[in-house]
Amino acid sequence: MSGEEETRWPRVVLVCAPPGFGKTTLLAAAVRRCRREGFATAWVNVDEHDNDPFVLWSAVLTALESAGVLDGAQPEPCPPEPGEEERFVTALREAIDRQRREVWLVLDDVQRLHEDDVLNGLELLLANLPKRLHVVISTRVAEPVPLRRLRLAGILREVRAIELCFTEAETAALLRGHGVTLTQPDLARLMVRTDGWPAIVRLAAMALAASDDYIATIDSFVETDRAVADYLVGEVLSKLPADVQEFLFRTSVCECVTVELAVELTGRDDAGALLERLERGNTLVSRCSPHSEWFRYHSLLLGYLRMALRSRSLATVTQLHRVAADWFVRQGDALAALPHAIGVGDHDLMADLVVQYGPAVVLGGQTRTLRRLSRKLPRAVVERPVVRAMLAIAELSTGDRYLAEERLAKLSAGFRDTDDPVVRDLSLVALTQHARLTGRLSPRVEELDARLDHIEDTDLRMLALINRGTVLFWLGHLQRAQGDLERALDLARERGYSHAGAHCLSHLSAVAGAANDIDTMARVANEAIGFAHEHGVGANPSTSIAHAAAAWAAYQSLDDETARAEARTAAALAPASGDRTVELCARSVAAIAASTEHAYDALLRLREIWGALGRSERLQTSMVAIVGVTEQKLALRLSRSDWAAEVPHRASMWIAGSGELLFMRARVHAYHGHTTTARAQLDKITCGLARCVASNTEIEAHVLVASLAERAGDEQTARTQLLAGLEKAEPGHVLRPFVDTGRDLRALLARQVGRLGQLDTFAAEVLEAMPATPQGTGAELSPREARLLLELPSLSTTEEIASTMYVSVNTVKTHLRSIYRKLGVSNRREAVFVARQQGLL
Repeated sequence: MSGEEETRWPRVVLVCAPPGFGKTTLLAAAVRRCRREGFATAWVNVDEHDNDPFVLWSAVLTALESAGVLDGAQPEPCPPEPGEEERFVTALREAIDRQRREVWLVLDDVQRLHEDDVLNGLELLLANLPKRLHVVISTRVAEPVPLRRLRLAGILREVRAIELCFTEAETAALLRGHGVTLTQPDLARLMVRTDGWPAIVRLAAMALAASDDYIATIDSFVETDRAVADYLVGEVLSKLPADVQEFLFRTSVCECVTVELAVELTGRDDAGALLERLERGNTLVSRCSPHSEWFRYHSLLLGYLRMALRSRSLATVTQLHRVAADWFVRQGDALAALPHAIGVGDHDLMADLVVQYGPAVVLGGQTRTLRRLSRKLPRAVVERPVVRAMLAIAELSTGDRYLAEERLAKLSAGFRDTDDPVVRDLSLVALTQHARLTGRLSPRVEELDARLDHIEDTDLRMLALINRGTVLFWLGHLQRAQGDLERALDLARERGYSHAGAHCLSHLSAVAGAANDIDTMARVANEAIGFAHEHGVGANPSTSIAHAAAAWAAYQSLDDETARAEARTAAALAPASGDRTVELCARSVAAIAASTEHAYDALLRLREIWGALGRSERLQTSMVAIVGVTEQKLALRLSRSDWAAEVPHRASMWIAGSGELLFMRARVHAYHGHTTTARAQLDKITCGLARCVASNTEIEAHVLVASLAERAGDEQTARTQLLAGLEKAEPGHVLRPFVDTGRDLRALLARQVGRLGQLDTFAAEVLEAMPATPQGTGAELSPREARLLLELPSLSTTEEIASTMYVSVNTVKTHLRSIYRKLGVSNRREAVFVARQQGLL
C-alpha cells in the first residue's frame, strides 16, 4: 500500500459511546466499504464467555479464517494456553504479514471483557500490530485497554459519542421520515431534551408521529412513552449492579451533584469513586465541564430516574429534597436550594431563601434564575408581603414593570400597617427602584433616606444605596448621588458583585458628565466598560449609560467612529435596563453620534424622541441641556430654523431659567442676522450672570461670541472669548464646538496659535482638526439662502430662480456666493453635491 493509503486508513480505531448511539451501524457501514475496497474483514461479537483467553482468541482466529486471511497454506497460529500470549501474537503477526491485502479486525462490545489475562493479551496485540492489520474496538466504556502509546504515536483514531450524536439537520431529516416537521424552536427544544442521542431521537420521532401536541410530547415523552422507559431500563440501568442503580435514583433529585452532595444523599463514602467509575464507564454520566467537580446525568436518564423514584416512594423524594436543600443552604447557594425547598413543600424555608438571599441574587446578576424559580412557588408563599417585596425588586431588575407594579400596589396598600422592619425595608427599596426606573417619585424615596443607614443586611443596604444614588442622580443631586454610588461600589467590590459594580461605575461616569467633568466622565466610562468585560458581564444593561458617556466623550473629541460604535451598544443595551431615563439618554446619544453621517435622519429621530415626552415627566437636567443644545445646532445646520426655535420652548419645561435657554435663543437671533441681540444675551452667559447646566454650553457660548466678534472686526473680544472657550474645553479635550463653528473661528484661531501660552498645544490640535475648506456649513444658511439652495438641483437659470423668488438677479448671485462660501465649494454642481452629503437637500 502506498504512503498516501497508509495515512488514509488508521491502524487502530476506538469507537466509544453509550448504547443507542449507532456504533454497530457505523461499523457495519465501514465493513461494507472495506470490502468494496478489496480489504479482508473479520468481525468478532464479544460476549461474557470471551473472558477466557482461549475462547476469545479462538473466535478471532475463526473470524480471520472466514475472511480468507488464514488459508491453511502455511502453519496457522493456535489459540494460546495461559502464559503463551506473546508466542501467539508473534505467530498471528507472521500469518497476517504474509497477506498481500489489508486486513480489518472488528471487536464489538469490548466492554464485556474484564479479566486481566484477556485484556493483557489484547494490549499485547495492539502494541505489536502486524503491518497490514487494522483493529477496530467498539465499546461502551471509556478505554477498555491502555491506548496512550497509540495515541502518542498518532496511529489511533477515536470516535466518541459527541461525533455520533445527531445534529439538528440529521434530526429534522429523521423526523420528516416519520411525517413530522417541527418549527426551529421546537426542534431546538427536542435537541436539548435528547442531546442528539440517536436511539432516543428515533423513539421521539415515533412518539411525535402519533401526537397532536408536539411541545407536550417533547417535554414528557420519557414519562409517558413506555418504549423510552423500556429502552433506558433494558440498555442502561439493567446493565448496572443494584447498588449502583440505587445510587443513581437517590442522586437524581439534583440537576448536578458533587462528591460531597452525593455522600449526603446516598450515605456512601465511596460516592466519589463511583461517580468517576460511572463517568469512565460512559453510562451517560459526565462532568459538567472538563475539570469541574460537578457531575451531571443525561437529561433523559435523569427524567426517567426521577419518574421511577416518585413512583416508588414520594416520602423518599421529599426526604432527599430536604437533604439537598439543607446542603445547599450550608453552601450559601439559595438558588440551588430553592427548588428542593419547593420539593419539600416547606413554605417557611422557601420564604427565607427568597428574602434572605434575594438581594445577593439581584446584585450578582442572577435575577432571571430567581424569577424562573419563583413561578413554582406556592401562592401562599408569594402572597407574603416580605416575599412580594423581594419579587417586585427582582421583576423591576429584569424590566418586568407590569407584574412588579401589581405587587407594589398591594404593598403600598398595607404599608402603614406593618411593624416588620424587613417588610418595610424591602418595600422602601422596591418603591425607590420603581421611582428610579419610571421617574415617578413618591414619598417612599424620602422615607428610605431616613431608614437606609439602619438597614442591617449588608446586601439589602447596598441595593438601597444603588437605587437611592441613581434616583438622586436623575434628580440632579450630584454630590449625594456620587456618595451613595461610591459606597455601593466599595461594597460590590468587597463582596464580589460584578453586576452591581458595573452599575455603580457606569452611573458614576454619568454623574461626572452631569457635573461638567468630561475628562473624568470618559475615564470612568471606559473603566466601567472594561470592568464589565473583565468580569464577564459585558452585556449588562446597566452599562448602557457608560457606553453612552463614552460615545459622548468620543463625539466631543471628533472620534466619530468610536462615538457611533459606543452609541449603538448603548442603545442596544438600554431597553433591557427597564430604566426609561437610561433609554432616553442612550437613544439621544445614538442619534447625535449618527448625525455625523446622516444629519437629517438624526434630527428627525431626536424630534421624535423628545417630542413624545410629557410636561409632567421628571428628567435629568444635564441631559436636557446637552441634547437640547445639540439638537438645535443640528436643526440650524440643516436650515430648519422653525425646528430650532421649538427646542428652547420644549426644554423650558425642565431647565427654566438656565443659561441653555438664553444661549439657544441667542443662537437663533444670530442665525437670522440679529447680531446685537444675540451678543447681548450671550454676554450674560460669558460674564457669569446666567448659569448653564452643562459646561459644554459655556464653551459653545464663548465660541459663538468669538465668531460673531471676528465677523464684526472686534479683534480684542474675539481673542478674549476664544481664549475663555479654549480654557474650558482643554481639560475634557472638547473639540466639537470649535470645528462646528467653522471658517470664521478658524481664521481667528490661526492668528492666535503661538500666542496662547499653556493653551497653545490644545489650540494647535483644534486648528489641525478644523479643515481649511470645511465640508459643511461654516455658518448656518439663512432662510433665504436655504430656500435658494432648494432651487439649485433644478435646471432653472439664475434669472428664472430670481423671478420665482421675487428678487433681483444680483440678489440671487449674492446669496449664491454666500452659499458657496459656507459650503466650501466654488460652483453650483459642487454645492448640490455637498449639500446632499450634509443632508441639506
